[in-house]
Amino acid sequence: MLALLFAASLVKAGPVDLTFTIDGIERKAIVFRSSIQDKPEPVVFVFHGFGGGSRQAAFSYRLHEAWPEANVVYPQGLEVSLLGRSAPGWQISPKMQNDRDLKFYDAMLAKMRSDYHADSKHVYSCGMSNGAIFTYVLLSTRANTLAAAAPVAGFAAPAFKGSPPTPILITHGTKDPLIPLQAAIRARDVAIANNGVGSVEKEWAPGYTQYTPVKNGNDVIWHTHDGGHAWPPGTTEAIVRFFKAHPHHD
Repeated sequence: MLALLFAASLVKAGPVDLTFTIDGIERKAIVFRSSIQDKPEPVVFVFHGFGGGSRQAAFSYRLHEAWPEANVVYPQGLEVSLLGRSAPGWQISPKMQNDRDLKFYDAMLAKMRSDYHADSKHVYSCGMSNGAIFTYVLLSTRANTLAAAAPVAGFAAPAFKGSPPTPILITHGTKDPLIPLQAAIRARDVAIANNGVGSVEKEWAPGYTQYTPVKNGNDVIWHTHDGGHAWPPGTTEAIVRFFKAHPHHD
């Protein structure tokens, strides 16, 4: 009997494959369902980098393990041309590729609300590299759906300027060879302006800077590390802590 219960728990904890048809094109994602299903649950979208994939992101970043109470969605990107080659990825600004990835996000969020007991006030986005850039696209176009966001090793398109205030945690390597630190600094400065926070620096966690005073809970947290184009150790835990501290989008 115990063996059967254990087996059932493994099945429940494992990823579920989701399939959508967006403008006649099949889109896929995997979701790790929340460990609690008796009340509305948070939803976290984790977007892989250019050339990555949904299962690689789940294995590498493990948001579902750090926050088992959340529904954690790892979407799969389509082929996109960046850096002189084609590989799975995401649109890097609004209106590119007929907004195919924004439509995909809308469909996934609707699925989470209809079938996964999602709490609409607890929806979050994070991503690595090209996935971080797409997170900025979401902030530019879907901020009303997000409680907070956490781009890692990305940059923001010009459309990010003037976006609605949204709590954001930005992580970047000082030795990033693909996306220079200065590009992340520009995104941080735009986020500071968007969110209306002050310029006084305060430690949020070791190595993490919070800009104060904070307006209406719309924090801007900035973290640099000595590495390159990477999701450094401790990033997942910091993102989960940040998301848990921002449960409502005003």
